[in-house]
Amino acid sequence: MATPLPAFLLDANVFVSAIKPVPRVTDSLRLLVHLLDAGVRLVGSEILAEEYLRYAQLLPSPTTAALAASILESMEIIHVEERFVRACEPYFGAKGVKDCVHAATCLQLGATLVSNDHDFDAIERAGVIRRVTTSEAIRRWLGPHKR
Repeated sequence: MATPLPAFLLDANVFVSAIKPVPRVTDSLRLLVHLLDAGVRLVGSEILAEEYLRYAQLLPSPTTAALAASILESMEIIHVEERFVRACEPYFGAKGVKDCVHAATCLQLGATLVSNDHDFDAIERAGVIRRVTTSEAIRRWLGPHKR
């Protein structure tokens, strides 16, 4: 049996930093395009998909629409089992429901979270999920010479 591809959950903050209106192409945008071109296994829940759509509406542009469509088309949207949500709940307060579901998605699938959100610090430190920051992901997958 083939080993499944490593899975990655790209938090909405990675998407926002890629589409924010700046007069240049950001490294975050380059990262997302690279991951999409490489056919990396992207995973998420309906909650994450809704976040992408909401930010695409808040920051509309042709690039935003195309990027959101590409990510959502390639994203494997899964139903997160309650037992994984419960396992992650102690690391998030009442306002962290979305982040808890993102972490539970990663726990359920063994996926790596790509996020700059410090709300994931505790669950990462506890070793429950793997996380890389956007900067770490850029260094890892784009390297210094591809920037």
